[in-house]
Amino acid sequence: MTMNRRDFLKAAAVTGAGAIVRANASETQAGHAGPTAGRQALTDRMGFGAWINDVRLEPLPFDSWPPVLLDEVAERSIIATMDLQARSGYNMFDLFGLFAAFGWPVDIVSAVDQDRDRRVRRILKAAHERGIKVIYGLGVYSWGFDRIIEHDPAVRGPNVHAMCGSKEESWEWQKRIIDFILQYDFDGYHLEASDLGRCTCNECMRRWPVNAAYYNVITGRSADYIRRQAPDKYIAAITISWADWNKGFTEEDKHGLVELSRKVDSILDQGHHGTYIKASDRKAFIQRLHCRYGTSGGFWVYPPFRCHRLRWFLPYTRKTGTHIKELHADGGRTVLYYQGPVNNPGVEANIAFGGRIMSDVGRSVEDVLAEVLDELYRPRTPEALKKLVGVFQLAEEAYCGNLNYDADGVHLKGLPSHPGPGELHIGFGIGLASGASAVPVYLLEPNLSDKGRTLYAKGLETCLKTAYEIEDQCGDRERAARLKECIFHALDDVAAVSYARQTANLGR
Repeated sequence: MTMNRRDFLKAAAVTGAGAIVRANASETQAGHAGPTAGRQALTDRMGFGAWINDVRLEPLPFDSWPPVLLDEVAERSIIATMDLQARSGYNMFDLFGLFAAFGWPVDIVSAVDQDRDRRVRRILKAAHERGIKVIYGLGVYSWGFDRIIEHDPAVRGPNVHAMCGSKEESWEWQKRIIDFILQYDFDGYHLEASDLGRCTCNECMRRWPVNAAYYNVITGRSADYIRRQAPDKYIAAITISWADWNKGFTEEDKHGLVELSRKVDSILDQGHHGTYIKASDRKAFIQRLHCRYGTSGGFWVYPPFRCHRLRWFLPYTRKTGTHIKELHADGGRTVLYYQGPVNNPGVEANIAFGGRIMSDVGRSVEDVLAEVLDELYRPRTPEALKKLVGVFQLAEEAYCGNLNYDADGVHLKGLPSHPGPGELHIGFGIGLASGASAVPVYLLEPNLSDKGRTLYAKGLETCLKTAYEIEDQCGDRERAARLKECIFHALDDVAAVSYARQTANLGR
């Protein structure tokens, strides 16, 4: 090829790929320097693990959720994820499970043996070398207290996963956990009080009949304590399960959050089944806060830890790009962007795209996607880049454009052009486990109907044909081959589900 890099990129834009690649693209591919945050950048560009093995490069087919194994593979996978984050503009990585999941041991310290201690410190060092701050996922009165609740009757209530908020003994256990974690050089804390519910004993219900009020109290108390011990640490309050998914926050809830916002750096209304602050109310609510407000990007795929890492192919750059632009326009400055195994081509592109669009929301979705794919795959011609962009865009539209609603039936619909927002499960325990947990639920009703699966299969077939066509035209042949293999596996699953449905219908 005789044209230089600048001419190639100009030609790519003319032919429709829309690539606008910075002059230092080859350097960012080899090193860790990411895009410079632009004038319209989000302040907190946070990758979310969420659990340490959600980004694992190899499956854990026989483990239970959430797996907190921190071995060589987990450490290597976390660092590989941070490599991509650093090249893509992230400045934070939020992780749960570095020390415990459901249950800290009663003595606290035995949760961390010498091997785990070394690995955690190496992860912290690697993050800081890459300009990434590590945010520790911290349960507040729940997520981590199961063994303590079983051991200490003084903190028990009706909920076996949550300590009683009315009892001072519960606060003493919470402080012991915080004091232990503060020995490490984490850059901040993700405070999650409500994912496993609250205490509903008579005293707690008398004092805090409204759920959000209960969570505000225990979250605010934890934030105050951390701030006194470590004033420079970042603190985020996460509101998952604080309110009814469909009704959202009441005015009383909003008033409590405004008060909580004086104690934290950000409040994250993630949006698993729809955000609690409706889009029409978001701008006015953000203006009332004393901290930053954010979401989880509007839509994400939760990665199955048991599943082969190339079994699904679900890019969603248009959905997240559209949401992030709207959030920024309303004043939102934080996104907790879900991660996953970076050896999955769809996940890799989603992560890289997320970091870059958060670094400059003024850029077009198409330009950012083209830039990402150009750097990853190094297509040799403008036409190859154009086709590559088309593969990722068509895969997204073929799935998301045919969605009915999310798997549990209570996720809220968004605009007809991009249903959601919310979390999509590929299959919560997908892998070698028997029974329903081994089924790729994202392909089943109510996500996709028979017609939706047929249309999705046709889209994937087109993507696969194109992947075969351009494989030899990509400078990174290994990555192009992996893309082809990933689409093949996804198409296999769709075909298997469709065949099973047809067989079942014929037998009726």
